[in-house]
Amino acid sequence: MSTPDHPDYESLGRELETYCKKYYIRLEDFFSILNDQKVIPMLRGKAAEYDAFFALRQILPSQVWTVHKLNLNAQPGTIDHDIDVIHRRTGVQITIETKSAVRGSMSTGTRTRKHKVPHFEVKCHRSRSNKQLSYNDRYLATAFDVIVATPTNALFEGGTIGEEFELVTEPGLLAILYRHYGVSDTPSLINATNKDLRFVLSTDIAENVEGNTLIPRTPSVLLADDPNWKPLNQLEAVLETIVKAKARR
Repeated sequence: MSTPDHPDYESLGRELETYCKKYYIRLEDFFSILNDQKVIPMLRGKAAEYDAFFALRQILPSQVWTVHKLNLNAQPGTIDHDIDVIHRRTGVQITIETKSAVRGSMSTGTRTRKHKVPHFEVKCHRSRSNKQLSYNDRYLATAFDVIVATPTNALFEGGTIGEEFELVTEPGLLAILYRHYGVSDTPSLINATNKDLRFVLSTDIAENVEGNTLIPRTPSVLLADDPNWKPLNQLEAVLETIVKAKARR
């Protein structure tokens, strides 16, 4: 029997072969396609959704909450929600969106104007825009209740030309990250940041633009002691607050 720690590789191989036949992919090309620089960011983004889904199911008691991973294609004029969390007793639904950190945005803060401490940014805007609006690529704060992200993507430089991702090169940054996460090598650092899931209420970082309450395009997250972004193990208490507010409405 296959488990997360002990997968059934024979079964996975048969599934892979069936998948390739279904979508007319030559089996020998499969990993070349997966390693394409256009494909990897999409895979990493989708993997982040499943990581968050798995983590939410681990920390939210199943007798109180139901967690759904949605795989829907957004229709024109609608928002594609990643995860829905439902409070069983009231039926109140809470929408959770996973977002990736901006590539290469991890910084010591010494060269930036706004934050003079280590921080990174999260990509919270649409890839496609409505050119009729000045805030064309931004989400309304009501689009989803909670945003979840990890710092991992911020560790990798953007626009690199090699096949492998390259770590950010700001002097002193890696030493700060190693110290913060209690690690001493790059693989351990990446593993630690993958597990460092943070969440924020959309309304806590929203700003007013032309009379609309919008989520910033790339909100900053402090590596330590951020006033808005909290570790995922603090989420349930916040969800309970959202349920009470929605139930009153």
